[in-house]
Amino acid sequence: MMRRVALAGFAAVLVFSASISTAQQPQQIKPLQFEVAAIRPGNPDSVSSWTGSSGRQFRMLNVPLKQWVKMGLSVSDYDLKAPSWLDSSKFDLNAELPSGPVDQKDLVEMMKALLIERFGLKWHEESQSVSGYELVTEKKVLAQPAGMLERMEGRHGTSSGPTLISGTNMSMSELAKALEQVLGKPVVDATHLSGGFDFKLMWRSSDAAELAAQQRYGKQYGIDVDNLPASVFTALREQLGLRLQGAKVPSKVVVVDKMNRQPTEN
Repeated sequence: MMRRVALAGFAAVLVFSASISTAQQPQQIKPLQFEVAAIRPGNPDSVSSWTGSSGRQFRMLNVPLKQWVKMGLSVSDYDLKAPSWLDSSKFDLNAELPSGPVDQKDLVEMMKALLIERFGLKWHEESQSVSGYELVTEKKVLAQPAGMLERMEGRHGTSSGPTLISGTNMSMSELAKALEQVLGKPVVDATHLSGGFDFKLMWRSSDAAELAAQQRYGKQYGIDVDNLPASVFTALREQLGLRLQGAKVPSKVVVVDKMNRQPTEN
């Protein structure tokens, strides 16, 4: 009789332990995915492409696969080593987003999941020294520290275009990232300046259409566009007291190991 009680008690302990073990196991978080994703070949003879969303619809029209990979892995041209055929292989995507709010980070995760599932994308990361720039100070820094109100209230903002970088309470590392987009090369902050700064960095465009748009903007806001510096390098020195110097800088490079030329069926 005592043996039966002991066995019953042991079995109860096993059941209780199993329930604890099951409860303590972390739930696996399912990666974000498009609700529906239809992929079709693009037009290889067309040079135009388009990406955008409306409501829960996300579309990419005639976009080279290299752009898909850059979006899904959140990398720039200089951060990516991939087969050359990705530049010329174009596809359309018609996808439905999940319900609820979706931000840029979510979209990146969904694109990554799509590339893995439909194109069999595999990659790895390497650390390399690449040709880029260091952002350093001149003798006198002209960029103005962010005002007390911006710092106290946490105000922060950036805007940029082909010939403009504007910052409110913007750090030097954030400026370096913005310059990367302008120059197409990695830029490392080596100014040793802490805190945020308020500034507007402008230079004159060498493109006729962009210059015409600049002149219209200048008339509206009282800016003499014709007297703006001719390059971002000169603008940095004259307007902010900063300088870009060529250097070998560390960079994380993404290497595409495998990617199928055609997606799996819709």
